[in-house]
Order: sequence, then C-alpha cells, then structure tokens
Amino acid sequence: MHVCEVGPGPGSITREILHREGEHLTVVEKDKRFLPLLQYISDVMPNKMTIVHGDILQYDISQAFPNELAKSWKDDPPPFCVFGNLPFNISLPLLFKWLDLISRQEGVFELGRIPFVLTFQAEVAERLVAPPGTPQRSRLSILSQYLCDIDYRFVIKGRSFIPPPKVEVGAVKITPLKKREIDLPFHSVDMVVKHVISGQRQRPCKKGASTLFPPRRKDLVEEIFQISGVTPSTRAYMLDNLHFRDLCYAYEDIAKRIPQLKLVDTFDPNMWSKTYFDKDGNPRNNINVEALGD
Repeated sequence: MHVCEVGPGPGSITREILHREGEHLTVVEKDKRFLPLLQYISDVMPNKMTIVHGDILQYDISQAFPNELAKSWKDDPPPFCVFGNLPFNISLPLLFKWLDLISRQEGVFELGRIPFVLTFQAEVAERLVAPPGTPQRSRLSILSQYLCDIDYRFVIKGRSFIPPPKVEVGAVKITPLKKREIDLPFHSVDMVVKHVISGQRQRPCKKGASTLFPPRRKDLVEEIFQISGVTPSTRAYMLDNLHFRDLCYAYEDIAKRIPQLKLVDTFDPNMWSKTYFDKDGNPRNNINVEALGD
C-alpha cells in the first residue's frame, strides 16, 4: 500500500502508518517547524518515507503514487490511500477541489478510485453522511454522496490532537463510486444544489430553485419542476439524491435553450438585469451564446 499523509504535524500518526509496513509513505507538511521531527522519523526508517514541504492545496498528489499500479475506474481501487488530519480552515476547500477532480476523473484520480481517510470537525462529518430529512442535510451532503461512498468511521476526542481543537473530530473514509448518480460536470451539479438547498433548507424547494432564474421568469420555475417531476412544495432538506439528479437534468435542458442562465450565479434578484438579461428576464440578443461554453 502506498500512502500519502496530508498534514502529519509532529508525526504521531506517521509512525503508526510506517509500522503497518506499507510500501511507501509520502507526507505533505506546510509548517516547517515539523520538518526536523519528520526527518528524524524518515532517518529511523530509511527508504520508506518521502517528505514534501509544501501546501496540499497546490501539491499534485499523483506524484506520491507509482503510475504502473494505477487501476481502471471500473476496477477495485488501486493500492493507494490518502490520509489527512486536515486543518479545519482548508478541509472544505480541499474536499470540494477533490470532488471536482473525482467528477472529471482527473488529477490523482486518473490513477483510479483512490480512497481518502480524512478528519473533519464532527459537525462536518455528520453533514457528509446526512440522509434526506435529517437536520444535517446540506449542500455538502448531496455533492459528496452523488460521487462517493461516505463511511463515517468514528469520533476522536479533541484532546487527542496537538494542539487540541475545541470540538470533537470525525474520521471519514471517502471512496469514489464506480458510477456517479448524476452524470453532469461537478460545477453544474453544484450550481443547482446550492441554490435549491443553501439557506432554504426548511422552505419548499421551489423557493430555492426560483433563484436559478430571473425573478420575473416564473414560467421557468414551473418548467424545471414539470420536467423533473419533483414536487415543488417538498422541503429542500427532504429531497434525496435522485430528486437532485432530476432537477439538475431539468435545469440542463432549460439552459441548453437559454445558455445565459449559467452565467448568472446569484441570490440577488437585482443582478439578473445587469448584463445578460433584460428587466423582464429575457436574454439579451447581443450575447454570443456560442462562446459561452458549458
């Protein structure tokens, strides 16, 4: 097993990984204060560990794994694993970056369905696995679950870490699915999901979906529900992943006819008439729609 550990710090977990006799361990640490400790561990176990001093947001994780052991997406995962005790301030940006790569099977995921074992604030871990109808159901729940199998393994007390956080920590295993539930680019799915559920969880999903369209285009709001078959009065947090799939596909159908829709990502109704639409919500004729792209 080849392992890449993100944010090893003083190396407490690093030692445990090495003692499990993995093939090779690569650690990525941004804080230079921990480098002497990690170098000491590497010296004790020569040829077993590579130290990368850098920012995981910039590091190409595929460099940690040998290409010759890569697997097809349809196969079982390759003998690789990414482990991370992530700083809370970068955990979500990093996860969204990886989810985007998973959806495109690019970056490190060109090597196959590599599993990740990551730590998050317990609250975030609960949102990752939250099923429909639960208080923790959120944008993060849908975007992670339509692409991955999420296994919330256990809770770790904050005092187990140095320095100790003020909250409990959840350990989560994330494995990309062979077949994702929504066959669309990640940014397209995120566009629909965040508008339908973000800030509107307890309200009818029609309320959030209406922000996908110019405020005067009630006809488009009716159309997305007519195409998708989703009941407009259903509360957003009650929708399952297949409901979101149908809403995403319906939005794509409408956006093929009105591609300017994808260029306006706002919850402010006044922004719609700034560039791409007139005050009645009709697309402006001076836009080169062929140049808009996906």
